[in-house]
Amino acid sequence: MKRLAVSAMTLLTAASLAACQSPQGNFAPNGSAVRAAGAGQVHLNKVSIRVQNPNLPTVPGEYVVRYKPGAASQTRSLARGQNMQVAAIGNPTLGMELVKFDPNVRADATLEALRHDPNVLYVEPNFVEKLSPEAVGEPVPATRAAGPNDPMFAQQYAHQVSNSVAGWQINQGSPNVVIAVIDTGVDIHHPDLAAKIVQGRDIVDGDDEPIDEHYHGTHCAGIAAASTNNGIGVAGFAPNVRVMPVRVLDANGSGTSADVAAGIIWATDHGAKVISMSLGGPSNPSVKQEAVKYALSHDVVVVAAAGNNGDGSMTFPGAQDGVICVAATDSKDKRASFSQFGKWVSVSAPGVGILSTFPTTNTTGKKDYGSISGTSMATPAVAGVVALIRSQFPTMNREQVRAQLEHSVDDIGDPGYDIYTGFGRINVAKALTPARF
Repeated sequence: MKRLAVSAMTLLTAASLAACQSPQGNFAPNGSAVRAAGAGQVHLNKVSIRVQNPNLPTVPGEYVVRYKPGAASQTRSLARGQNMQVAAIGNPTLGMELVKFDPNVRADATLEALRHDPNVLYVEPNFVEKLSPEAVGEPVPATRAAGPNDPMFAQQYAHQVSNSVAGWQINQGSPNVVIAVIDTGVDIHHPDLAAKIVQGRDIVDGDDEPIDEHYHGTHCAGIAAASTNNGIGVAGFAPNVRVMPVRVLDANGSGTSADVAAGIIWATDHGAKVISMSLGGPSNPSVKQEAVKYALSHDVVVVAAAGNNGDGSMTFPGAQDGVICVAATDSKDKRASFSQFGKWVSVSAPGVGILSTFPTTNTTGKKDYGSISGTSMATPAVAGVVALIRSQFPTMNREQVRAQLEHSVDDIGDPGYDIYTGFGRINVAKALTPARF
């Protein structure tokens, strides 16, 4: 097993992770290393650091420092003589740094100096985030369906309700379009995925081997773009596009907002056209927002899950402006009971009992192929359709791609837009036909 450690390079934005790293580098999902930022402030050696939500846990001793554009970093010089680590988050020119203090060293003077530095835009804690709890869904029986020769295709009702086969007659995707799956990594040797993989990154361990020690990322990758009509397994929504695995969560589905942010930046800088994030949480610190904005400013389409709490609470980055937020539906074309809702929902996609790939080396029972439920499953379906749109209409920018998507859905809720299914449930064939808007 690979060593589970939080990369020092990751902090530019928080997205969804289940636990945090202790100062020694070990995750403590429910332990004392995780603390809440009480009463609107975090107090470290009598220095107050403002936080957005005082009820959310943070990583002890870890802070994000954001400098003004063009300003020189002072944290490295401040770190001299102290047991303190400083690392850039993503591209150093962005001016974002993750600062880790030794728990046995007083940090108040350093934090005070940073807070009063006119070149510093903000100092904020490194927030803890997690995957949404896996949702419960009823098993979906197989149906007789014409389509590719993948033996499990008849069990994939999502393609049938989403009109995938008709869409594939128009376009099955371009290998020049890359979907970054920012998650727990991907089984890059899985027979239904191996031919689709481009170079990825393991942000957690700081290497180029984004091995999935969980199962979530491999499942999402298969939904988006499993090899199709290859005589094995399942079919993906975008059969011919490529998958870029970016590992930001560990074997427990846990990590830090810093690593998620770094993953977004890395994927953007390495050619992803679509980012799929089946993760999220209530925290939305500035560093997370800026990472998403960085991707959007580079014409990357960002797709993220609405969440599985079944209520109207906001999950980020899904609820952030510019992000395509995805709700889940079931095999009867109804909103999934667990799917969160709100005016930030863009579209919906099947997310109940979704059959896809699992790691071939998994020892937890989720091995090779299987079905799970959640807005996590709906999100890569939408990411796959977005990748098909980018393949069919290569001159469209991300705003036009979003408009094409939202104007090509099937309206399954209240007439027009509604907060439960957004503009509607995806329709692959319609998405690849020029829409009028």
